[in-house]
Amino acid sequence: MKLNRKLDLRKIGNKYMIVNGDAGNVDMVRVFSLNEPAAWLWQRIGENSFTIDLLVDWLCEEYDVAAETARKDVVALIDIWTKCGLVDA
Repeated sequence: MKLNRKLDLRKIGNKYMIVNGDAGNVDMVRVFSLNEPAAWLWQRIGENSFTIDLLVDWLCEEYDVAAETARKDVVALIDIWTKCGLVDA
């Protein structure tokens, strides 16, 4: 999987937002809010391909979280990102 590269992560105050920054114009109609761990994953993925297992490993390394909990959260996150068009298969 890869992130949709037409999208940009922006930090606005203490909030993280995903916006469509294609061609330098920001589409404020579709804005997605991320919590800090999700934004951290987005930044870490960058332009690279990723798997659920890789994201679980990263979360467990960065945060004090059990692998089972991390996997459940990552699967839910990727499901949402996919449904919203944030991830390209």
